[in-house]
Amino acid sequence: MTGSLLAGCSGSASPAPASSDGKITGTVTGIWDSTFKDSIDPIAKAFEKKHPGVKMDISYQGGDLGGVLSTQLQAGTAPDLLITFPGGTPGAGGGTNVVTLASQGRLLDISSSAWTKTIPDQWKSEVDYKGKTYAYPGIAQGMGAIYNQSTLDKLGLKIPTTIDEVYTLCAAAKKAGVYAYAQGLGDALSGPQMLSYAQTASLVYGPHPDAAKQTPAGTFNFAKSGWKDQLEIYKKMQDKGCFGEGALGRDRNQGGDEVAAGKALGIVDVSAVIGAVEAKAPKDSFVFAPMPATNNAKDTFATALLGYTIAVNAKAKNPVAAQAFLEFLSEPDQIAKHAAAFAALPAIPQKGYKAPAALEEFAKYIDAGTFTKLPVWPNAATQPAINQSIQSMLLGNDTVDGTLAKIQAAYDKGVQ
Repeated sequence: MTGSLLAGCSGSASPAPASSDGKITGTVTGIWDSTFKDSIDPIAKAFEKKHPGVKMDISYQGGDLGGVLSTQLQAGTAPDLLITFPGGTPGAGGGTNVVTLASQGRLLDISSSAWTKTIPDQWKSEVDYKGKTYAYPGIAQGMGAIYNQSTLDKLGLKIPTTIDEVYTLCAAAKKAGVYAYAQGLGDALSGPQMLSYAQTASLVYGPHPDAAKQTPAGTFNFAKSGWKDQLEIYKKMQDKGCFGEGALGRDRNQGGDEVAAGKALGIVDVSAVIGAVEAKAPKDSFVFAPMPATNNAKDTFATALLGYTIAVNAKAKNPVAAQAFLEFLSEPDQIAKHAAAFAALPAIPQKGYKAPAALEEFAKYIDAGTFTKLPVWPNAATQPAINQSIQSMLLGNDTVDGTLAKIQAAYDKGVQ
């Protein structure tokens, strides 16, 4: 979800040959987000069962996984399988985006795998670099509102489809002794951006497709775009008490806990959060829906993005087995299991696949093509500026126009 800065060299490695008898053997090392341990372990064990000569050695990391991987790559101690982020800016820095790492020669070219030809065009740019594929696309998740449908039903409330209905929901929630959206606005790394990215799909990138080309090119003007409308909505939602008390001291995990506990109706976040929330409230039902930003429901676009992508380290000790693991993930049954594990949809479409109830609405937007991907920024400064500037605005330290100016300055700073 972030861009990168410093230039690096290009190049790629080729996989080591398989053993003479054609068997996949040896240890495959990897590192995953600890949130998904219960989901990934069964897939790893299934791979070991298919290839008895292989041992999957996966460690799980909480916190800043990207920072850990960046350090390991610099030190030459990174594992065979790398959890990466989709897309990125060629040439640069310490980020763990696919395009960035591929441009530095840090990822294995896996284009020879047959499954890479089945990646849909809309996701190719997220895992390809210079016409070659460097990562498994994993799953397509939404960025929008996750509602506790059980709490809504209990209070006789409905999911909003227009921005005025959002404001009405906030008022109704407050009257019922809860609040509408448990945003983790104190989470400086990613909390504030969630609502902005969920709503700019309808205010900027959906109705104005050229904006998606302008943002990486360095020609985008925030103040003259729907970003201004979105920040005005943000401020209005705060003023109406949509985020409850203490939102600026709340992180995203705490926000999810509030939704699970029925203290908040929902949270605007990535759909993968559904799994963690469901685990804490197994008797409740949850629904994901795009976040409206206008008063015409037909104007709403969903925000869609790939979740973690999976790449093979160019310096992997067991590149053959690591690449075989990606082949395994591309099998229809595993694609469905992987999507279910992350409460998302398969990035590689599967015939006969039925979206889970919580994602039925999101699936409709994907099928209809009424969705946008996240913007690609031309530098690593824009993303943190969005989060920090929104925090400052909500704290009362800045205006909407001042916030836009700060974001623009960060955006312009790294444009070459």
